[in-house]
Amino acid sequence: MTHKWAAITACAALATLVASHGWAQEIAIQNTRGLSFGSFVAGNGGSVAVSPSGLRSAGGDVLLIRSGEGLAAEFTVTGDAEATYTIQLPGNDFVKLTGPGSDMVINDFTSAPSGAGGQLSAGGSQSLRVGGTLNVGFAQAPGDYAGTLSVIVNYN
Repeated sequence: MTHKWAAITACAALATLVASHGWAQEIAIQNTRGLSFGSFVAGNGGSVAVSPSGLRSAGGDVLLIRSGEGLAAEFTVTGDAEATYTIQLPGNDFVKLTGPGSDMVINDFTSAPSGAGGQLSAGGSQSLRVGGTLNVGFAQAPGDYAGTLSVIVNYN
């Protein structure tokens, strides 16, 4: 069996939405760090998952490489003090990473706070972290892979 090295990184896009409920300030989201699945050996394929807290795990025949740790995406949400908001994450198979080999898709996006929503602080901001599961193909070609994901927030 031949193992190939693959370093995988997904970059997150920022989204800004205007509240439609007469709030004094619009709600905004700014990307401060991209979602990274780190380095791994693809082997016969499987998955690499990164939780919103940044914990990374592998499934199937994927072997994680310690020197290439994964990171959850991080966003800063700003708006009216103590306002609540909802979070919309991408759907399964919607985000694709492209690179030197076959495209890979990301599924099972999760966030902290959860997709049900968050609440801004008295200062009008909150950190939002997003993780997901990357589906790795059989003998995935080595190299850097990148893609864009959108996270949408809106006042309740």
